[in-house]
Amino acid sequence: MRFLILLGIVFLFPHAAGAQNRPEAPYLLPQTIFVGDSGRLVVPLGSAGGIEPFVFELPENKVLSQDLLIRRVELEHRGGNSRILIDFIPYAPGTLPIPALDYLFPGETELNLPPLEVQVASILNPSNMSLSEPAAALTVPGTSLLIYGTISLVIIILLLGIGGSYWVRLHFRDFWERSRRRHLLRSMRKFIRRFRHECTHKKNVSLGDYLTILSSESRKFLSLFTGINCHSLTAGEFLSLPLKQLNPASLCVLFKTWDTLRFSGWSITINDIGNALDETEKIVVLLEKAEKEKPLPGQDKTEVMGAAS
Repeated sequence: MRFLILLGIVFLFPHAAGAQNRPEAPYLLPQTIFVGDSGRLVVPLGSAGGIEPFVFELPENKVLSQDLLIRRVELEHRGGNSRILIDFIPYAPGTLPIPALDYLFPGETELNLPPLEVQVASILNPSNMSLSEPAAALTVPGTSLLIYGTISLVIIILLLGIGGSYWVRLHFRDFWERSRRRHLLRSMRKFIRRFRHECTHKKNVSLGDYLTILSSESRKFLSLFTGINCHSLTAGEFLSLPLKQLNPASLCVLFKTWDTLRFSGWSITINDIGNALDETEKIVVLLEKAEKEKPLPGQDKTEVMGAAS
């Protein structure tokens, strides 16, 4: 029994001693380090005698690597074992190598450190590395007021244009029609004066021709004044002429008398021409009076009658 125990001690002791002296693998604190975070790499050295503990602070302007900033290196002894503590900040994800640090150890002792590297994680998920949609453009302050104000102004202008055109058609048409009729009345009065003067001074012209001219001009005047073609109307058809200012019977009698004088073969005297001119002038005077008494759009009839008096 003692032989077996002794044999186990002989065979197992060298393996236990070797396992005790074998340094552990380097590890990170914390285990997962992200880009921009502070981390620490712990490198166990086992039993590393002959080197005094030290702390070496690296200045910020001393850059050993573009992707890894070494801030502090410390060698400590704990429980008969030594380890190196490397404080760093990574600036890139992935596997980053640690620069050589043998020159930091004081004295002539050399440690053959294995190549050191750290794994740095990224907060971005590789499956979500696509860019998001661009944000909507910001509007300039007051843009909504400008847009809606412009739309409201356009609508108001359109409404004013429609209302103005309706008002113009309703009122200006009447003004234009009244001006046109008054111009016709003035022109007819001038014609009567000129015609009376011609009949008085020209003796070699047939009086029947004068009566024909007067009848023709009177029919032309009534056609323009009423808007009805009066050139081909018979004397009896003047009874249906829509002239409220006149008695249609007077027009009927007037043109019937003229036609009788022209086509009966009787002799026409200068007095007949004078009477025809007087009757025509009476018609023009009655129409002028009716036009003056006609109220304007929006004007009371009593106001017009008071102004006329």
